[in-house]
Amino acid sequence: MSITSQEFGKLPTGESVSLFTLANSNGLSATVTNYGGIIVSLSVPDRDGKLEDILLGKDDFQGYLDGHPSFACITGRVAGRIGKGQFSLDGKDYQLAINNGPNSLHGGEVGFDKRLWAAEIVKIDGTERLKLSYTDPDGTNHYPGTVTCSVTYAMLEDNSLEITYTATTDKTTPFNITNHAYFNLLGQNKGKVLGHSVQIFADAVATVDEDSTLIGRRDPVVAGFNDYRQPVVLGDLKELVVGNADIHFFLDGGRTQEPKLAAIVKEPTTGRVMETLTTEPGVQFYAGLSLSDEEPEKGKGGVIYEPCDGLCLETQDYADSVNFPEMGGALLQPGEVFQSTTLYRFSTEG
Repeated sequence: MSITSQEFGKLPTGESVSLFTLANSNGLSATVTNYGGIIVSLSVPDRDGKLEDILLGKDDFQGYLDGHPSFACITGRVAGRIGKGQFSLDGKDYQLAINNGPNSLHGGEVGFDKRLWAAEIVKIDGTERLKLSYTDPDGTNHYPGTVTCSVTYAMLEDNSLEITYTATTDKTTPFNITNHAYFNLLGQNKGKVLGHSVQIFADAVATVDEDSTLIGRRDPVVAGFNDYRQPVVLGDLKELVVGNADIHFFLDGGRTQEPKLAAIVKEPTTGRVMETLTTEPGVQFYAGLSLSDEEPEKGKGGVIYEPCDGLCLETQDYADSVNFPEMGGALLQPGEVFQSTTLYRFSTEG
């Protein structure tokens, strides 16, 4: 089906921001804005065919402009934390802005999520796709190199929301891009995700310290705590903390040419099932532990989002690869073309 667009709002500069609607013939639809590549809504059916928006977010453009906890946005230049915001490349030391405890998080204060991306509709393999493009200049947020990046969204006929990423650089730079969508298969504002079952195909996690700083250590998953190799109902765990609900999982098979199954989430009352497939070597699982942590986070319909009102499966590499190259490859080199694909595929059961 064709992609339609409308005005979503205006930046303080006067630049117009658009909202695009992507739909397939089965009734699934997503709306995406070219401000930060945010997926504003994602409507999928339950087992009875009832459509529900399953993404946490804001009611309008102003809500996003005022700030939010990375709701369904393009997250980069580096998704995740770089310890103390420090690294060295090609004999030069770099200091990034510190915006999360002692660390630099999600690319800095003005990351990819706060940029206006150029938008165009392209047709690939007979399907219309929304292609967003942005060039991040050398020195932006104190990162080296000019990075030219595109992110493409499509609502496929197999009921998958497909996100593909490409990027190049003229200097070696840390690079780790993802989408930070918060899902709730009950429907946003319909309750917590504690009744969701989660399965993640990974036997190891990236250990962090008390500040959630990556420390270059890979440890096996622990049964009854962060072992999701078999389905786990979140509410059955004794506690949801950083070590099992805000943690990087090293996926079985590592980086792949074709998307592999990374995780399956099921919600029994609606019958909704979400499979996450990716070419990335890891996924950050996050159960929204910090929602409304410092101040109330007002979401769609004026609801105040609370911890565990949504969950994220952020497909990515090891964020601090620049400091721990043995842990991952989140580093982009001149002459390379970064390419990555993630799909969120929906179905029902029961």
